[in-house]
Amino acid sequence: MLLIHKIEQTHFSATEAIIIDYILDQGLNIKNMSANSIAKATYTSPPLLVRIAKKLGYHGWNDFKDAFINELEYLFKEQNIDASIPFVVSDDIMTIAHNIGQLQIETIQDTMSLINHDDLQQALRYLRDCKELDIYGVSNNLLLAEEFKAKLFYLHKNVNICHLPGNAKVQAAMSTKEHCAILISYSGETNYIIDVAKILKNMQTPIIAITSIADNNLSKLADVTLRISSREMLLTKIGDFATTTSIKYILDTLYAGIFSFDYQKNLDYKIQIAKLVDDRHSGYEFIDEDE
Repeated sequence: MLLIHKIEQTHFSATEAIIIDYILDQGLNIKNMSANSIAKATYTSPPLLVRIAKKLGYHGWNDFKDAFINELEYLFKEQNIDASIPFVVSDDIMTIAHNIGQLQIETIQDTMSLINHDDLQQALRYLRDCKELDIYGVSNNLLLAEEFKAKLFYLHKNVNICHLPGNAKVQAAMSTKEHCAILISYSGETNYIIDVAKILKNMQTPIIAITSIADNNLSKLADVTLRISSREMLLTKIGDFATTTSIKYILDTLYAGIFSFDYQKNLDYKIQIAKLVDDRHSGYEFIDEDE
């Protein structure tokens, strides 16, 4: 989960709460403030700031402050559409249609800005070299994984998707170094996903995490992490519009990257198979193709 959400869900003593309230109120202003100056402003002490940082899972105050500032700078980037509530009760259908379209555009742009070249390249190496690909997730994420699997079918990639949590642990325990695993979790804290990740770690299976920008447990266990747009609230939202768009974009990018490793061969084969089995006709001359 995002650090801002983690702060809201963590119990602090009365004195610690004074510091937390001050930090939340000051926001980005703490960027140039030392632990001593914050302690002075809140009539507390620097060791309390360190204790707060460790309570939130950081080694010290500076680690916490860097993570907090980075998260705020990301969240404060201008977005026209609220990812959680993209339309309201008074909006007409054309406004709703515009907002959903604009949200998808902004989500993909946001996800693109989070892509790191080295991480993406490493993920593609794992996918290229593995003999088996196992994908783990929950709910709608598994539907996106099925679409990803269907694309990789044409590239002769063996993909396994586990739909039952109990079976997933068994599948993870049967994994090897020659496998690769993609674990999809927006929060990165889902117990079932973390349990699977720990098993895969013991089996020395390369782990690709697809998760939010938070410094979560999944990203700590993964060998490489691909970040998705992280502006959607966990509970207070109309639908998983942004999350779905972001994850699908990442999976499509991975498929395209794998395809590009042997581009001409894959393209020729895809067209060959389509000509043999696909008898669809659109009735629209522009997209219909003559034999």
